[in-house]
Amino acid sequence: MSVTIKTDRARIAARINAGIASAIPAVAEQALADCNEYCRVDQGQLKESSQTASDVKAGKLAWNTPYARRVYYTGTPSKDQNPNASLMWCETAHDAHGKEWNKIAQKEFEKGMGK
Repeated sequence: MSVTIKTDRARIAARINAGIASAIPAVAEQALADCNEYCRVDQGQLKESSQTASDVKAGKLAWNTPYARRVYYTGTPSKDQNPNASLMWCETAHDAHGKEWNKIAQKEFEKGMGK
């Protein structure tokens, strides 16, 4: 008795790609919100720039001001406007919320695959 197994690789790939397409924007949107929780705030331009400079659908987060790179890595964040402000605010957000991001990714991936 023989058994034949046929695999529709194109369909499997399509389901995986659909899962990824669903997960990326969901995680990016939450990550952006969480990163901004730790973003430095003086007049608000840096934090506001993330809303227009980021491409959430593609999973790309950005803060676009002339000083963004410098204040991300150096200095002492003022806590006057944002008591949670920190250097390297995305790493801080990842440390605090990374497990939540993984859960969102898993849930949205499965949803996107049609489970």
